[in-house]
Amino acid sequence: RQMAYPISKLWIYPLCWILTKKIKGIENIPDKKTFIVAANHETNRDHLLVLYPIIKKLNKKVHFIATPVWWFNIIPKQWAGVIPMRSPRQAYREAKEVIKSGEIVGIFPEGRLERKKRTEKPKTGAVRLALETCTPILPIGIKFSYAPFSSTINIGKLVYLNKNKDIKKQASDVMKYLYELRDNSI
Repeated sequence: RQMAYPISKLWIYPLCWILTKKIKGIENIPDKKTFIVAANHETNRDHLLVLYPIIKKLNKKVHFIATPVWWFNIIPKQWAGVIPMRSPRQAYREAKEVIKSGEIVGIFPEGRLERKKRTEKPKTGAVRLALETCTPILPIGIKFSYAPFSSTINIGKLVYLNKNKDIKKQASDVMKYLYELRDNSI
């Protein structure tokens, strides 16, 4: 098996092991199915805790849609598994291609960390992407802590969406599920 992240895996896995108290629901990660990961987003370390159980079970990369920062130009794309969002359309198009190639895409429906009000409506990209590609969403609730052995990860059952239902309502339902997973992670 090829390693998920050739060099970065050497520090991601041990760091996450030190940070994580408990992973609940790892059996919900499908072995042979492409999926979209949706998780709550409260710190700039959330992606590490999303990666941890997926690397642990599947040794696969997650391609996160993210706002480009300076290090995007330094680290090779194949090491980081990032889809830089230079524009929403471009990121969405690239995410569709990643899914079509059988890879995993990670999305934080809350949007950027800088959003002031977490009560705002979630972004609909994960739901639209899931519907257009006929791909289920794997919900992950994260309760992050910098203290060793304190963070919790709660992985829910796959969510299959319905093309006949309202996209905004489904996005809101997915976000509620993520918060439930986060709050019930212990």
